[in-house]
Amino acid sequence: MKRRAKFWIGGLAAAAMVGVVAMLVVRPMVVVGPSMEPTLQPWELCVSLRVYHYRPQRGDIVTFRTADNPPLYFVKRVIGLPGETVAIRKGVVLINGRPLPEPYTTVNPAWEVPATVIPPGKVFVAGDNREGTMHMVVATRLVVSKIVWHGRWRK
Repeated sequence: MKRRAKFWIGGLAAAAMVGVVAMLVVRPMVVVGPSMEPTLQPWELCVSLRVYHYRPQRGDIVTFRTADNPPLYFVKRVIGLPGETVAIRKGVVLINGRPLPEPYTTVNPAWEVPATVIPPGKVFVAGDNREGTMHMVVATRLVVSKIVWHGRWRK
């Protein structure tokens, strides 16, 4: 009996350790709202890796929080990197005056954003659904995770 008890206690301890490590590394979430369509659909399940010191890369889909208390969380795509000038003219994103190829979205000719220089430690983010999405400059310290997988779990 002692051997069996030790086995179960060891198994539970190992499962608890795996669970704690997973919570520190992986962050599951469900997409709410259409701002990332067509890439992410509402009610899609996403798995993201937590980031503690985000190093921005164009095209990353990230989750970031607001500085509010309690914070709000948003999912957006990184468009502009620190030091770049981002402008949107007739729906076309321009990085330092050059068009950014964006095969993941459609052009919204009504979307206009004046040229903005992205300061150090910040990124320019926008949703893939360009019909009414938000766009903003976000501090990289507020980025909490990077999406690594998404899939439909509910019809």
